[in-house]
Amino acid sequence: MKLLSLCTGYGGLDLAAEAYFGAELIGCADIDKSASIAIEKHFGVPNYGDIRNIVNLDLEFDILTAGYPCQPFSEAGQRKGLTDERHIWPHIAEIIGKFRPRIVVLENVRGHLSLGFREVLADLARIGYDSKWRVVRASDIGAPHHRARIFVVSYPNNVRGVWDLPGSSRRHDPCGQGECPCDSQYEHRTHNRQVPELGRRFTPRCAMHLQATPDALVDGKLNPKFVEYMMGLPEGWVTDLPISRNQQFKLLGNGVVPQQAYYALQLLCD
Repeated sequence: MKLLSLCTGYGGLDLAAEAYFGAELIGCADIDKSASIAIEKHFGVPNYGDIRNIVNLDLEFDILTAGYPCQPFSEAGQRKGLTDERHIWPHIAEIIGKFRPRIVVLENVRGHLSLGFREVLADLARIGYDSKWRVVRASDIGAPHHRARIFVVSYPNNVRGVWDLPGSSRRHDPCGQGECPCDSQYEHRTHNRQVPELGRRFTPRCAMHLQATPDALVDGKLNPKFVEYMMGLPEGWVTDLPISRNQQFKLLGNGVVPQQAYYALQLLCD
């Protein structure tokens, strides 16, 4: 299946969707410069920039992922909600309505539940999509921090669920079979890149690590490699990018733990 990504930062949500659905990322839309560099390096797909450009393009894809900006809804911000200029959900709804993907996967902060979320569900219902949602914490899959996020899976309302869509088949889950991918050396490969399997660090059943934990501090300052590790990413996924230290922290802070997203898809789809 083909996957289009909207505003998912360094691609954590996309890694999870690729692995869970057996999909392949074919394009993205993100105006953040650091995210664009990460997508180019790790996925090598076209970046269409401003998501408002998407409705004017001739694209074919089965899955849409969107990690639209959390600032309008975050407890850490001013919570302007629908009046925030960074509220881009209406454009995403327009894209869903035009292209009608088989599966829509959304991610945002937990504060979205109490601000702006009912409008998202109403728009999806108006377009003709049923939705399931759930809050999943990074700690639910063994990460040593909470980082609660809401995940949404939507699909056309003429089917009973994601796996009732024509041509769908359940993905093999190594952890679900009682075998930790850390031991099986299972690897995920797509379009000529090799990415360690998502279970290499945090999985629903295993929180052991293949490599030593990086030092939390270097010269008395927070080590971005430590933050990258805490986010469940392969070593160097963000810290080897040609961006500044502050940009690394911003990209990591706005991202999602891939294993957390994968677990959310298990809970919502299985």
